[in-house]
Amino acid sequence: TYDRQVVKMDQARVRAANQALIAASRSLPPPSPVALPVGSRRSLQVTTPGYTDRYLRHMNSLAYTEVVNGASSALLKNDATYTVRAGLAGSGCYSFESVNFPGQYLRHQASRVRNSPDDGSALMRADATWCARTGLTGGGVSLESSNFRGSYLRHHNAEVWLSNGAGGAAYNAPGLWTADSTWNVAAPWAP
Repeated sequence: TYDRQVVKMDQARVRAANQALIAASRSLPPPSPVALPVGSRRSLQVTTPGYTDRYLRHMNSLAYTEVVNGASSALLKNDATYTVRAGLAGSGCYSFESVNFPGQYLRHQASRVRNSPDDGSALMRADATWCARTGLTGGGVSLESSNFRGSYLRHHNAEVWLSNGAGGAAYNAPGLWTADSTWNVAAPWAP
């Protein structure tokens, strides 16, 4: 015979440990600002290993990631290209205007990232303003919400969300959060 020891997990203790790690990471100095080329077209490339052939694109007003390459349709290439603008809410940050839907900007709403027309409201302008920071992985760029500091543009299961990696909803899970929240600001698919 052999003795088998069963280790019981206390979910509250595990959650507390995870929250402590997240809190400790928040006490680190904020990532440095990164300058983006205002007025230029760019595409946002995923940097998560195994998914680097995917780019942020909009479809039916929602933001997703999808494989984009030279053989992709013109529509997909346009959907995956944005014009970098000065932040609609100011503050030295940026907004991303859709190339094929001028006047629509990448913004978060109820944590989901989407294209929305600029209705002139302060909320829309704040939701559509992203502060470019040194990538959370140490390379690339992470785009922090101007009105929800500590929350970043993140892809999860091909959808794009606003996430702080604190857990809860699947898109907010801490696993791969830094990689999923880091992007390459790449040459535009629709020049």
